[in-house]
Amino acid sequence: MKVFFAVDGSPGSLAAIQQAGQLLNAARDEAAFYFAPPDVVVRHAASGEEMRVRARQAIADVVFAEAKSHLPPDVAGKATTILAEHTAAEGIRIEAEKWGAELIVIGARGAATALESMFLGSVSSAVAQTSKIPVLVVRAKPQAAGAHPFRVLYAFDGSSGSSAALATAAQLSWPGGTEVVALTVVEALTAGEIPDWLMKKARDADSEAMASQWEREHEDDKRQACDQLTEFMQKQAPPFAAAEVVCAAGHAAEQIIKLVAERNIDLVLLGSHGKGMIQRLLVGSTSSKVLNQAVCSVLIARGSV
Repeated sequence: MKVFFAVDGSPGSLAAIQQAGQLLNAARDEAAFYFAPPDVVVRHAASGEEMRVRARQAIADVVFAEAKSHLPPDVAGKATTILAEHTAAEGIRIEAEKWGAELIVIGARGAATALESMFLGSVSSAVAQTSKIPVLVVRAKPQAAGAHPFRVLYAFDGSSGSSAALATAAQLSWPGGTEVVALTVVEALTAGEIPDWLMKKARDADSEAMASQWEREHEDDKRQACDQLTEFMQKQAPPFAAAEVVCAAGHAAEQIIKLVAERNIDLVLLGSHGKGMIQRLLVGSTSSKVLNQAVCSVLIARGSV
């Protein structure tokens, strides 16, 4: 797998390299580091342009050296470095496609530094929502290393997006003992934001029979979705074949974020769009909410239209 790391020297981007690097296999994976240095202005120098180029290269050399130090040595030793002049989000997409990347890795947030913090949330979000290549947005978790097995949450809706996310994940090398939870979400009985207590009050005697029928059909939908997901996961390669299957009702983003907190999830896998058997599971707004609110890393893949 060809993995493209967008770096800026910030703690966020270095944490992204370290976490994603643990999932790489030097025997089969390639890594590239992309960096777009800030503009350097040289005043009162006869050779101003030459000095500007040398200054940018010196900054890049330091950033690339630090980035490589956060990868396993056998992967870092053969890593490619890409130095370019682009705006952040645009450059990441352009250079990743040009290099033939199969996965883009970017930090969720960069601390303010002299490099002007390339990776603010808007950049990682823009790349994740627009890239044709799967994107892993890494959010470092404040916990001791090895405190628990690596935990992955796979959000499934039967769409090509969620399938693409799982296909990308299958190419990574997962630590021993990795635990996987596969989640499917069935829409609530009422698609709108109507409180349950109001719906109950609004029922009259004539509508009770219809409501009971809806509830039975809703439970049947949940059981069917759960059975389909269980059968689907059993066909996957380890560690996904042994996934715990969870079927929930409600809104997808809320259920994903809730499960992330309850299970102390390290990484969420999901598609950027979904129009499969479970409507609204993985539409753009859902992936945006998960990116912004989940306290863990998120891998997003775009399916075929």
